[in-house]
Amino acid sequence: MRNLIALLTVLMPLVAQPPVPQRPGAGAPACTLASQETEATLSGTVSDASGAALPDATVTAVCGAFRAETRTGVNGGYTLALPKGTLRIRVTSARFTAAERDVTMAADSAVQADFTLRPEDVHSSVSVTAQIDYIAEETNSGAKLDLPLLEIPQSITVVTRKVLDDQGAVRLDDALRNVAGVMPGGYYEGWDYYRIRGFDSSFTTYLDGLRGGNGTADEIGGLEAVEVMKGPSSALYGQGVLGGLVNLRSKRPKSDALLNLEYTGGSFAFNSPSVDFGGSLNRSRTLYGRVFALDRRQDTFVDYAHIHRAYVVPSVTWRITPATSLTLLGRYQQDNGRHAFPLPAKGTVLPNINGEIPVSRYVGELGNDDNSVHEDNRQLGWEFTHQFREGFRIRQNGRVAVYRQIWKNLLYPGFLDADERTLYRYPLSYDQNWKNYAIDTSVDGVFHTGAVRHEVVVGVDYFRNPTVFSGESIDFSDMSQYTPIDLFHPVYGQSKPTALIPAYAGHTLMQFTGLYFQDHLRLGRRLTITAGGRMNFTSNRDLPDPSHTDSAFTPRIGANYQILPGLALYGSYSRSFLPQSGRVYDAGSENGTFAPPEKGRQWEGGVKSSLLNGRLSSTLALYDLRRGNVLTTDLGHPNFSIVTGQQRSRGVEAESTFLLHGGWSLTAAYAFNNAKVTEDNTIPVGTPTQNAPRHAFNLWTRYEIQRGWAKGLGIGLGGRRYGDQSGDLFNTFQLPGYGLLEGSLSYRVGHFGIQFNAYNLSNTRYFTGSYDSLYVKPGAPRSARVTVRWSF
Repeated sequence: MRNLIALLTVLMPLVAQPPVPQRPGAGAPACTLASQETEATLSGTVSDASGAALPDATVTAVCGAFRAETRTGVNGGYTLALPKGTLRIRVTSARFTAAERDVTMAADSAVQADFTLRPEDVHSSVSVTAQIDYIAEETNSGAKLDLPLLEIPQSITVVTRKVLDDQGAVRLDDALRNVAGVMPGGYYEGWDYYRIRGFDSSFTTYLDGLRGGNGTADEIGGLEAVEVMKGPSSALYGQGVLGGLVNLRSKRPKSDALLNLEYTGGSFAFNSPSVDFGGSLNRSRTLYGRVFALDRRQDTFVDYAHIHRAYVVPSVTWRITPATSLTLLGRYQQDNGRHAFPLPAKGTVLPNINGEIPVSRYVGELGNDDNSVHEDNRQLGWEFTHQFREGFRIRQNGRVAVYRQIWKNLLYPGFLDADERTLYRYPLSYDQNWKNYAIDTSVDGVFHTGAVRHEVVVGVDYFRNPTVFSGESIDFSDMSQYTPIDLFHPVYGQSKPTALIPAYAGHTLMQFTGLYFQDHLRLGRRLTITAGGRMNFTSNRDLPDPSHTDSAFTPRIGANYQILPGLALYGSYSRSFLPQSGRVYDAGSENGTFAPPEKGRQWEGGVKSSLLNGRLSSTLALYDLRRGNVLTTDLGHPNFSIVTGQQRSRGVEAESTFLLHGGWSLTAAYAFNNAKVTEDNTIPVGTPTQNAPRHAFNLWTRYEIQRGWAKGLGIGLGGRRYGDQSGDLFNTFQLPGYGLLEGSLSYRVGHFGIQFNAYNLSNTRYFTGSYDSLYVKPGAPRSARVTVRWSF
């Protein structure tokens, strides 16, 4: 907390820069149209008075009965297909005064119109703005172009910052529960596990469009949104799992003064102060920065387990010219603590002759270094954009990341005695250093071939991941080195092996290179076609051995057809490609052989809608996925994997966000998923994939009083229900289905706000994920947190 106060004191001058006023547009609409057919293109950028891009601003073109609307992308850019004639263009953005202008469009012309908005009086803000923040109508991630979600032939869900704040989200799991087709939760604490459309998609999380770390629990406090692209995204992103891709979008600097102070405290000694502040760094407001920082200390519902996280995210944007900008994104995250471990299936999800094991049971030891985990993550990234007058743009984003992971005496479950109460454990210590170098450079633009409008992106990306690791454990054949613990009456302080022996070590190098292209074709006002692909080149190497290389082409083609304004049918075909760093056991090689790449394909179709002026957003998707060369852990040979063959997933997803009248919002998501093994050497055909329930449902609704003496008082209520899950690869046991309820109560007035969130209101005993009969992770019992905010 002292560090946060010191940081705030140093950078408080950031909030002192005054906004630059600007005169808004005015005048009555005057328009003429030759026809209703779109024959020209209007494009440009929307920014504030300092030149900072304004994402998610609404750009509307109106003339008589004709109306066209779009939202600006993350760089403030927009594009509209318009008919020939003179139209009134109106631009609006939350907390800014609207601007208007008349533009004249000639046949087959491309007109550029840039808009600059001035901040509105802070007192005129109303909670409708907060409601709109529940819905994102445009994303750059799904197509690497600033396109409306309605025109992307893929199911994409964006969980916004407002949703995360209202639900009191702390972990990525908390965000992903809002997404149809995603099942969050795993068998270890401290890592992000999730399945998308029935397939494990963990450890492939992206950050700002680039491949991230190795799945260590990402902090979501410094995020603007969580984006989930369902199904293959290899046509643009290359290496990726078949089920889908999760992209975390960081908070960006703003030229306007910003200061948010927050403290959250609650159950299990949860304490988390944070600060988010920034503003202009020069009088011309072309240089502006932002810092988000938190210091979180918490115990867990498992006895003796605790975690301390320090997290700082600085960022700076430099508007070099009105058409050129550079943003630097830093990140520092450090975790230290004692981790809890999963419990056996007997006594949790299966009967045990001794009764139920408490979900709070800690199965490690209490020495200073027992079950000790240290994670260190340091990153520096950049985003560069230059807009050419001809309508083309060059963009580059890159990142260098350094990671360190140290485990000391993690006591893993070895086997359960016949008495069903004595668990024998073995220690493992592990040290890993790795680096990520990622860069993505692209050129995009708009042009016409006859009556067809093209939005094209062409790019190249590169990823390099050198890793050095080593581990120590026991002689697994010596039964005297296993340490027992009574699961029902534990006595800590058991003797452990005095010295561990080397278990494994290595130095690996992964490299991915991709050349990609995509064309988004608009044929008339209703039909868009998206087609593209990527040539992937990969290299895996276990130094000093020679590298193992692979290559593959991953295409995507799809179409969207608007049957009514704001209502579109869509369909697509795509393929996935995932190089695998795992090793397959080979009796003739100490380190085994590289596993072959995982490959897959998907057919998807459905309906998308954005109705009632963007206040109702929905997606209905049907899909069929086929997955090959599936890699899973080899239980017979530690540190090796096996290729299990072929799997298939079919299902239906429906999700909707409805912003009702008067401060009432509602989000709902339902998924039916039938994922199973279709070909395998050992797993029976028809076995469901692990930890993937057939049915999942989530609902969240919130109402805030708009006027009167209780104005600013809000109440939220939500629930989720998951069906039974396969507990291991062979489905020898199942995790029972469960339902959870949660609620919130909040009040805000002026700069002050207070919020109470309660979770698992019914105190349900449930289990979120498993690996096998010794690794079953319990879910948290009833808990609550209170957050106090000051915003200036």
